Amino acid sequence: MKYIILYLCLLVFGIADLHAEHPYRHVQVLKGIDDQHVMFTVAEKDRFGSIWLVSGGELYRYDGVHVIPFSKLYAEKLPFDEIQTLAIDPWGRLWLNTRNSLLIFDLRTWRFCFNEPFAERLTERKAQAFCQTDKDFLVATENGEVWQIGRDRKTFLFSFVADKHKGRQTVGNLFAADAHRIWLAVSGTLYAYDRRTGACRTAAIPPRIDDCIEDLLPLKDGLLIRNYRDGYYLYDGNFRLTAIRSTQENDFTNWNHWGFVDGDRVMLFNNHGEYLELSRDTSLTIQKRGFHRLAEHVLYKRVNAWRRFSDEWLLATDDGLYAVFPSSFSFEYVECGSARGMFRQNNCYYFGGYGFLHHMPLQGSVMEYKKAPEKNYYAMHMQDRDTTYIALESGFLGRMVAGRLTTFEPTVPSRYAHKFSDLGYCLTPYKGSTLLVGTSNGIWQYDIRTNQAVPLLDTTGMFFTDGKRILSLRYKNGKLSFSTEGGYFVFDGHRHRKRYPEGQQQLMIYDHVIDGGKEYLATKGRGVVLLTDSGSRSINVQQGLGSNVVYQLFAIDGTLFAGTHRGLSIITDNRVFNYRTNDGLPFEEFNHQAIFYDTAERRLFMGGIGGYVFFDPSDLLKAAKQDIAVPEPRIAALHIGLTGNRYKHYYAADALRDTMRLPEDALTFNMDFARPDVYRQGYQMQYKIDPVMDGFQDMAASGQITLVGLRPGEYPVHVRIWSANGGFEKTWTWLLIKQPAFVETQAFYALVLLSITGLATYIIIQRAKRVKDEKALRKQISRDLHDEVGGLLTGISMQADLLSMGASRDKQSSAASIGQYSREAVQMMDDIIWAIDVRNNYEGSLQERMEYFAFQTLEPKGIRVLFDGETKTDRKIPQIVRQNTYLLFKEVLHNIIKHAQAEWVSVTVRVDSKWLLMEVQNNGAQSPAPEKTLRKGQGTRNMETRARQMNAAIVVTQDNGLFTVLLKVNLRNIKWTI
Repeated sequence: MKYIILYLCLLVFGIADLHAEHPYRHVQVLKGIDDQHVMFTVAEKDRFGSIWLVSGGELYRYDGVHVIPFSKLYAEKLPFDEIQTLAIDPWGRLWLNTRNSLLIFDLRTWRFCFNEPFAERLTERKAQAFCQTDKDFLVATENGEVWQIGRDRKTFLFSFVADKHKGRQTVGNLFAADAHRIWLAVSGTLYAYDRRTGACRTAAIPPRIDDCIEDLLPLKDGLLIRNYRDGYYLYDGNFRLTAIRSTQENDFTNWNHWGFVDGDRVMLFNNHGEYLELSRDTSLTIQKRGFHRLAEHVLYKRVNAWRRFSDEWLLATDDGLYAVFPSSFSFEYVECGSARGMFRQNNCYYFGGYGFLHHMPLQGSVMEYKKAPEKNYYAMHMQDRDTTYIALESGFLGRMVAGRLTTFEPTVPSRYAHKFSDLGYCLTPYKGSTLLVGTSNGIWQYDIRTNQAVPLLDTTGMFFTDGKRILSLRYKNGKLSFSTEGGYFVFDGHRHRKRYPEGQQQLMIYDHVIDGGKEYLATKGRGVVLLTDSGSRSINVQQGLGSNVVYQLFAIDGTLFAGTHRGLSIITDNRVFNYRTNDGLPFEEFNHQAIFYDTAERRLFMGGIGGYVFFDPSDLLKAAKQDIAVPEPRIAALHIGLTGNRYKHYYAADALRDTMRLPEDALTFNMDFARPDVYRQGYQMQYKIDPVMDGFQDMAASGQITLVGLRPGEYPVHVRIWSANGGFEKTWTWLLIKQPAFVETQAFYALVLLSITGLATYIIIQRAKRVKDEKALRKQISRDLHDEVGGLLTGISMQADLLSMGASRDKQSSAASIGQYSREAVQMMDDIIWAIDVRNNYEGSLQERMEYFAFQTLEPKGIRVLFDGETKTDRKIPQIVRQNTYLLFKEVLHNIIKHAQAEWVSVTVRVDSKWLLMEVQNNGAQSPAPEKTLRKGQGTRNMETRARQMNAAIVVTQDNGLFTVLLKVNLRNIKWTI
């Protein structure tokens, strides 16, 4: 009796609730591995958002961008030849059931697990089945053991009799669990394991049930068993058939595929677009009834496996991979083919298009309206609740009154007959009893009373829309606005002007709407254009619009609804929301001015290539403004190019963390970003790399970021994701650190600097030591010359003097010469000793020596000496400067004695911190010789040579009987610093 009541409840719900929600939708995730291989055996999603697939016995990964064989992701030799099925545990491990044994692959470490406590012994046998809940992962092995798997260990639960020859592989799940029990149907036996007590009970499954068993759905205090031949059986200690059954026997492709547990509900789907939510207990009370759109594309496909991940079901079929999930908003749908205009009369909607009209009562389904002839119905104007005027593709204009259509054959003045077009695209009420009809050749006035059609003229009598195809018309407050293939125009009753675009530019504008003093244009290529008194601006794909091709517009309460080439866009409060097929739309391409708002029912109808969708605008806006969860971007792989044309590839989750360190010999890196849930949610990605990029740029379709020529340092990688609905935006950051090679480290530079410093110090020390040794050697030489050679020469001179006193006149002359030469040798030796002795570099020594030499040399010759010396520094004079200056001074005096008839010689010496200046003048200059006879003497060349040795400047001049030698030495010369 209970099941008869359940069946009657199903009928009551089917009659009463004709307009329930449509919360479940589907999308095709993948058409196949490629165009030639479209069958999938099983599909699972890991906790990082990637989908793992088995096709043809091979394992693949889909990251939202690429389908990549596992053999390319795993660098070593694969330990398997064929994958039969797979599962993923809550800790990110792949459980691969191969032809020979069970393998476990850890996605975090990117390696196979064999000896870990949770894997030990299990990898030596195959799996019979896997069971997953939100927190649990269970494995039933082919040797008849059920294990509960934890993060680091496994626990044995119970044994069962394994079926070695089980025959067919079921699509559904015969291994199920909830918080209280674990259920396993195998070998004609049902095992029920109590998770609290650890007791395991068994029951024999009747052969009729077991032959076509397909799914186990755990209930409180029982179990719901799906049998694709009979329907659903209830087990609560006994097996009983419920009223939930198929209308056809052995129909395993219909709604019997679709039953699953969701929280405290059991969800059941049928092939008529209906679904039921039942209480998850043995009473199976109906909690809710709704609709779905799965039958046409999903229910009749060959499903090989279906797996649940969170609120989503992945379906591996022979014709691609599908995902089924609840919708955030329910769009009502009228399937009537390619849509044009529509209207409402009384309690029925009429939909225009090509062929027959379609009509639909407020509470009912859509069907063809064959009381009206087949025509192309383009646009409508409702004059009142019973009368509607319709623009026709052929026939110009028609009128429907209380469901009856009448077409007009207007009279056209002969002078305009050749311009008349009966292809009507749009219409609007005008002055008095006239309508304006936009045609393929301009705007025409139609007088309802006289049935006459004439072109709309300006005050000059010109047919200003001649040759223009009119796409939209609006007449409001005495101003007519219209759009064409070339732009948007306004007409004030006197003259018309082009409003947009400016000048001679041409732009197709499909529709326009005026709301609150703002004019919105639906354009082909520029999105929605907003015109104001101050100018215009575009709302396009860069601002989040679904497409730059917009066909229709509707404005209400400051919100703009736009039907675009790629879905429905809502513009409100400077935000843009988008809806596409993966958001529940049955189609994406809207067209023409197929838009109608039913003020009484608060329904907005928007038409496209598949018919009409309709909804309450306020409800859709409210749903759009809800918080949107955008999936976190994931790094699917990191590829590093190294020196020597070598590459490293990283796929392990543990290696792809927020901070990644690159090898010191890395030259390039490529980051492959996954796009998880891209088939469910519309979002866009941008990236920026600091410090090599100034701003964000769009992520390539390949999902790859590449950087070449890496230098040591830190590279923050920023990835920004924003939703196509509402501009939700968030940025994530990864830090790449390239380790410098030793030659690029500060330690290396410090070592090089230290080495250079040490070498320079060594050179300086050695040079100082050499200078010191040279100074010591000079001192030693000067002492030795002074003591030994000086004494010897002095003795010779004395002996020569004694000899001259007692010798004859001839011998006295020779002895005098010997004495003279000895004294000169002593003087020369004394000069040399003075020059090389570094102790004479102190200030004043040079002037004293020069003054002494001048008086000793010149006064015996009767030449008066004027000597002026001044020292303004306490710095020592470099030895080479002192030596060469003194020798040059001697050369000057010898030249004066030898060649001049001087009466006096003036010597001036100035020494400061920068310069040494010496000037020698005498008044013994003779008349200059002819220039052609002039030549440099040996003395002059010797002076120039000594000046060059000091990098000094020497100038010799003769003027007014004065002969002058000027020497200028720069004491800051770098050569003198040491």
